[in-house]
Amino acid sequence: MTRARDLDRVETCNVLDAAYAEGQLSADDYFERTEKARSAKTLLALARLVNDLQVPKIETKTAPRTSTARKAVFIGGAALIVVGAVAAVAWSRSPLTPSEDITASYASSTSLAPPLATTTPVPEPTVEPILIAHIDTLTPEGIGAFIERYRDEFGDMFIDDASFHGDYSLVSRAASDTPALTESISFRDGFERKVTSIPRRTGQPTFDLGSIQIDKLAPFMENIAEYVKVPDATITHLIVDANYGVPEIAIYAENDRSEGGRIEVTPWGEISRSYPYGS
Repeated sequence: MTRARDLDRVETCNVLDAAYAEGQLSADDYFERTEKARSAKTLLALARLVNDLQVPKIETKTAPRTSTARKAVFIGGAALIVVGAVAAVAWSRSPLTPSEDITASYASSTSLAPPLATTTPVPEPTVEPILIAHIDTLTPEGIGAFIERYRDEFGDMFIDDASFHGDYSLVSRAASDTPALTESISFRDGFERKVTSIPRRTGQPTFDLGSIQIDKLAPFMENIAEYVKVPDATITHLIVDANYGVPEIAIYAENDRSEGGRIEVTPWGEISRSYPYGS
């Protein structure tokens, strides 16, 4: 059975977004399927979530082709430049005619001849590159750094839900200009925002990212293998939401043999539920 990648989960969520916007799914069905897609482990599980939907076609764009006429102008111009350069070299090596010899001799013997211009090369300024440290959101330090970046970028810390996948993160929240719609925010060492046509659920509970106490969350993340009863399990992703009115952080972990589980903890460091391997 083929394992699902993070990219497969994201693409499935995109299909669900489009289907919901087209009226194929009710609000409850959409949110239930999206939650299952985020935690799906196999391609079969993802396929079952969308196999009854009309998948919208994706338009593709090709790069504009350079016209033959423009290519001809460019080649012709280049040829003229080469011919001109050859002619200049040939002229500089040819002997002077009598009139040219007299003019050159006169110019060299009078003070009216302008001096040759001299230029001093100016070194180009050295620009130091701006380096942005990579944030790994599968570590306590990475989640803390993400929250600081989010606060600096948006100020408002209230979201509908979020998922952390190590090299990227996804956030859903009310659009700032149209709070009845959902705004999707993706993060890959930088934020990208997109207001969708998806209406927010009536009475949607929110999660305050600022309420996460990293020092209380860290022990659960560092010892996740013990909690899921798989010695070599590592964290695959985290989901943050408050769908049932209670803010929770679900920590998922498994090993390379697909043995794993999850625990759900509060932002202040209490276990709400535990789902160890084999339970």
